[in-house]
Amino acid sequence: MNNRILLIVITLTAAACGGGNKQQQQAAMMGRMKATVVAQEVTVGARTVSSQFPATLVAHDIVEIRSDVTGFLDAIKVKDGSNVTKGQPLYEIDKSRYTAAYGQVVASQQQAEADLAQRQRDYERYKTLLDHDAISKQTVDQAYTAVLTAKANVAAAKASVARAGTDVNHAILRAPVSGSIGISLLKVGDIVNAGQTLINTVVNEHPMFADFDVPQASLPEFLRIQKGQGAEKFFLQFTNGDRYGEEGAIQTINNTVDAQTGTIRVRLVFPNKDGMLKSGMSCVAVMQFSTPATQISIPAKAIVQNLSETSVLTLTPANVVKPVDVMPGAIADTMILIQSGLKAGDRVIVEGLQKVRPGDTVNVAGATPPAGKQ
Repeated sequence: MNNRILLIVITLTAAACGGGNKQQQQAAMMGRMKATVVAQEVTVGARTVSSQFPATLVAHDIVEIRSDVTGFLDAIKVKDGSNVTKGQPLYEIDKSRYTAAYGQVVASQQQAEADLAQRQRDYERYKTLLDHDAISKQTVDQAYTAVLTAKANVAAAKASVARAGTDVNHAILRAPVSGSIGISLLKVGDIVNAGQTLINTVVNEHPMFADFDVPQASLPEFLRIQKGQGAEKFFLQFTNGDRYGEEGAIQTINNTVDAQTGTIRVRLVFPNKDGMLKSGMSCVAVMQFSTPATQISIPAKAIVQNLSETSVLTLTPANVVKPVDVMPGAIADTMILIQSGLKAGDRVIVEGLQKVRPGDTVNVAGATPPAGKQ
């Protein structure tokens, strides 16, 4: 009898133990069926943010060398590619015809001045005779008119001399600005047509401008920076990824918005003493600034974009998925700044977003299970 009772107790105990193991196995299986995600805790800290804009370099001065007199190119007085100063002789055009013309008009001026002197003497003599009633007043008036005509002839002769002198002076082409001269397009003996023939170009590359377009919505931000109310810095990045060593500043902002593109042009200015920057180069204008130490940022891959809404998937303490709307800001490397919607300590899902839905309970990769549930 006692042996039978003992057998029943052992059987019931084994059944109870077996039932417990089965429940644990089912619970473990349910746990294994949950989606596993990677989450990251939201932290705060200063970030360096960079915005990039395609830019084109424009020299401070770009002046084409053209002559306003016609003739054969007689001399080249500078080497191609050399630095020139304002007023320095660059080219000389054959001026023999202009020198001859100048001599002719000078002679005409001298003749006009001699005629004026004679007319002036006649007028003075006639006035004296008129005082003694020895000549008619009409003769005196005619003499005075002749003086006025002679004065006009002298003035016209002087204008002709000035014009001819200008032609002689302009036969020597001088640098209109200081800068670097390019490669000459003509050789000695080539014909130069006034106002048409391009001979060379002088470029003043120090300082250098960088032009780029920004959306019109960004205009208030750039106006604020131009007034010195921001800590933003500007740099240039070459096409090979190298960064120019000098820092730039906003030179000006255009006064009109392009109606077709909805953008407005911003011009930066950079020092260029070493001549590394060349007009016409394509570069990237980089605007860089640092955020406050309280700035919240999360990995950009955590962002969920749905039509006009931007959100992230967060986890409750019980690992339940909860969507939260956020207002994103600028991008810093792989991080995106968050203006509102999150706080420090929140957990956002950064991997496995496609496997979960709001309200799901998930497993978190790398998370330590709560005590008593190991």
